[in-house]
Amino acid sequence: MNTPDVEGDVIGETVQVCLDGVMSVFQSRMRRMLDDAGIEKPDPQPTEWYPLDDFLAVLHTVEADTGENALTKIGESTPRFADWAAGHDQPAAALERLTDAYEDNHRGAPGKYGFEQTDESTARVVSTTPYPVAWEEGMLKGTAELSGTAYARVRVDESASDETVFDVDW
Repeated sequence: MNTPDVEGDVIGETVQVCLDGVMSVFQSRMRRMLDDAGIEKPDPQPTEWYPLDDFLAVLHTVEADTGENALTKIGESTPRFADWAAGHDQPAAALERLTDAYEDNHRGAPGKYGFEQTDESTARVVSTTPYPVAWEEGMLKGTAELSGTAYARVRVDESASDETVFDVDW
C-alpha cells in the first residue's frame, strides 16, 4: 500500500509498540513488516529515531493485511508501553497532553492534537497528524483507560475534511 511521503522521525519506543502491543503469535509477522519497511533487526531501540514515513508504512500494511481492528488494537496498546502516557489520573489531563507527547516522540513531523473538554466525562480531540484514523482511535481509547477510567469510547466525526475529529467518552 502506498502512503504519502511524510517528513520527520519517530522515537523507537513508539515503533517498538508494533511488537510489544500484539499477541505473540503475530510478533514474527510484525517483525517482517518492520524489516520490509527498512526498520530492520535488532528490534527498534527506545531512544533511536526512525523515519516516520517507514513507521506509517508499517501501520498502513497492518491495516491493509490484517484489518482496521488490528490497527486499532496496536494504537490502544501504545499508551501502556510509552512513557508519556503514565502519571495522569484523569483522562482529560492525559488527552490534553497529547500535543506535548506527540512533539516529545516525533521530530520534524507534521501535525498536532487539539483538545476541548465538552462535559465532565467527554472531550473532543482534533488531530492533524499523519497517523491512520484506526490507530489514533485506539490510542485515544488506550490513553483514557490508562488514565483513571475503566472504559472509554471513541467515535470519529466524519464531517471534517482536513483534520480528524474524535469524540471521547469515559
